Amino acid sequence: GGGEGGSSDGDRVMWQGPTALEGGTAVLAATAGAEAAKEEAVHLCAMAAGKVSAVDELDLMLRSARATSRAAIALHVVVSSHTHAAVRALLHRSRAAWQSSDVTVIAADKVQAMVAQAMPGYNASSHHTGAWGAAKTFLHRLLPSVDRCILIDTDMLLLADVAQLWRRFDAFGPKTLMQLPLLHVHTPPPSAAVVRAQVREAESNGGTLGAKVARTIQDTDMCTCVNLLHLGRMRAGAWEAMVRDGWNAVDERKRGDHSKMRVSNQGVVHLALKQRPEAFKHLSLGWNLNHCANFYGCRFDSAAWECGEAQGAAPAAQQPTSEGLFAGAFHANCGKVKLPPGIKRHSKVPYSESQAEDAFFTSNPNKRPSWNDFSKFVAIVAATAWAPGRVGGLQPGTGEATGKQCVLRSSAVCG
Repeated sequence: GGGEGGSSDGDRVMWQGPTALEGGTAVLAATAGAEAAKEEAVHLCAMAAGKVSAVDELDLMLRSARATSRAAIALHVVVSSHTHAAVRALLHRSRAAWQSSDVTVIAADKVQAMVAQAMPGYNASSHHTGAWGAAKTFLHRLLPSVDRCILIDTDMLLLADVAQLWRRFDAFGPKTLMQLPLLHVHTPPPSAAVVRAQVREAESNGGTLGAKVARTIQDTDMCTCVNLLHLGRMRAGAWEAMVRDGWNAVDERKRGDHSKMRVSNQGVVHLALKQRPEAFKHLSLGWNLNHCANFYGCRFDSAAWECGEAQGAAPAAQQPTSEGLFAGAFHANCGKVKLPPGIKRHSKVPYSESQAEDAFFTSNPNKRPSWNDFSKFVAIVAATAWAPGRVGGLQPGTGEATGKQCVLRSSAVCG
């Protein structure tokens, strides 16, 4: 029994908590989160729109988030009409894992209209991430009741406790809007030494960058794949003004040429960064150990389940290096992409509904790359299963008793 307890506002359909997914599940979720609810919930945001295959990636990303943390997690997922049913099914399977969950449904044409208000002439479909990538820029509008959230792309797996990320909001300055990886150390020498020094300085300053350093950042240095967003401040007007000013600062002829001006969400954030660098903080590179950068020289070391009765205690965090490298999050980007006929690699490929999302090779694990041994971690997460009847809502692949919440603790060797 039970109905869809929520509200509808245009294209927004939200389910607050597990009761909205199916009656009778509230007790399970409340029991699982009773101890964790004593602490502030971590708000986790994700985009799983466009292709149903993106929901398979989301499933694994969420399993990693639950496996590595005992924190209460409030989940906010943005979906499209194509992915809506699959995400609802996923949230039903994982209902005991979250303090609450909600779903926001968006349409590509509405995203294009919303983006055009801030960036006239912007063509969301010209970039391979499509309207769904552009929508990440406007989460402050799509999630009007969320004050702060951690946005994580579906092709990432958390190796460390998401609560560590959440605590970084405490160090936001009064004008800080977001914190994300801004510096990229794999540049050719002698620039690499300069950037490494900048990274070390940013690490020692809690992510704060000098204005001079911030203005040297290129859009290819950044990654909006893991982003601490202060949505409340973004809604106050500063964010869209920054985006508008950044867009208007681009040469008008270039703005009108979609073959040259293929900016993704990352590109838009970069335009805003140039306008107001003080609104941004650099996030440690350990939270984006990515394939494109060969994981910054890091290699997966080990992972072990810690199972016990205590709900509040979190496993000890691996200490980062001076350049902020540690087992934070694995990013399966820069994989082998099957390109449409006639399109050469490195071409400016537009968004394609037909290209499946399978960053973790879940459809064919035997084809999974080694990824500096991070493939071992992927296999551990893939072996877990949602279990509504157990504490924490996730069953590790080790057959532990349902009365214990298990937390996955990992390490990496960097340098």
